Amino acid sequence: MNVRQLHSSNSKWETIFGFSRAIEVGDTLYVSKTGPLDANGEITATGVAEQTRVVIENISRVIEKANFKLEDVIQSRLYLTEIDNWQEAATVHGQYFHAIRPAFTLLHVLPFPERKMIVAMEVVARRQQPAAVSESP
Repeated sequence: MNVRQLHSSNSKWETIFGFSRAIEVGDTLYVSKTGPLDANGEITATGVAEQTRVVIENISRVIEKANFKLEDVIQSRLYLTEIDNWQEAATVHGQYFHAIRPAFTLLHVLPFPERKMIVAMEVVARRQQPAAVSESP
């Protein structure tokens, strides 16, 4: 039986809005939409490329805190409010995930409630199991 383990960032919004930063079920981790907030909860990064880097670094910290690795990511969804700069975001995504190559969706969305946020991302990670070795008789 797979038990749901909730992972929190201790944000007040998790309690108010009723969500978790990430949920682990078995060997799978679902990471909620993550924005480009710095350690003080502020958005200081400007531009699509810079915000994409901050978002992926934030996601990486969530994943590592749950004892997963960035290499475990099997799906990523990147949300942009400025679609004209989609190639910048996709290029940064590629810098982090070029060897991993998860399933990837890039979406143009309406502005986020926090207008400075122009990039957000969510991922699904699955802990990699060592390949089974079978011996020939």
